[in-house]
Amino acid sequence: MANLLGFSPKKSGENRDEKLLELVMLVRDGGEKPFENIVRICEKGVFELAYKVSKNSEDAMDITQDTFIKLWQLLTGDAPLGEIKSWYSYILRMARNCALDFLRKQSIRRHDGLTIRDDDGEYKEIDIPDDDISSDPVRYYEREERIAMVREAINSLEDDYRQVLILRESEGRSYKEISEMMGIEMGTVKSKIFRARNQIKEYLEKRNIF
Repeated sequence: MANLLGFSPKKSGENRDEKLLELVMLVRDGGEKPFENIVRICEKGVFELAYKVSKNSEDAMDITQDTFIKLWQLLTGDAPLGEIKSWYSYILRMARNCALDFLRKQSIRRHDGLTIRDDDGEYKEIDIPDDDISSDPVRYYEREERIAMVREAINSLEDDYRQVLILRESEGRSYKEISEMMGIEMGTVKSKIFRARNQIKEYLEKRNIF
């Protein structure tokens, strides 16, 4: 990847979050050099996330630059920073928001043209919005992101919880059928499905996916 903002990548063996917190405090105290180090640490991850959303390397570079500009404005401004446990995760969330904002600005929704004649006898063209979700890249990306995260959440379950959930939700099996197939009591089936659903809910909430 091309160097962004004039900074070159640099490897560091120190704990990333601890190092970032230290650098953030130095930037807040008026240091420009520490900000360059923040960029070096986060640049690759921010670019990869931006590319994942935009599917275009040039757009991803613009999004990456926008992200670090917003980060610089935040760190050098007067707004309180609060208690951020992981600055790396925070910066990636900032990059995601910048990427979605970029898509919203660049989005051109498809329209079907319709020619009508008005009361004055003049012909004019009107647009009929296309409500297909694939026409809106932001909505489409967010839906695909949720689907991928749900799959990831299901895969994180223990085998028996994952199996009963798939049998119930994907295959539409009854509690009785699942009980007979797995050789466990029906009450146990219901309990495992309940717990599996709660674990998925907690998994998604931790990642701000609802």
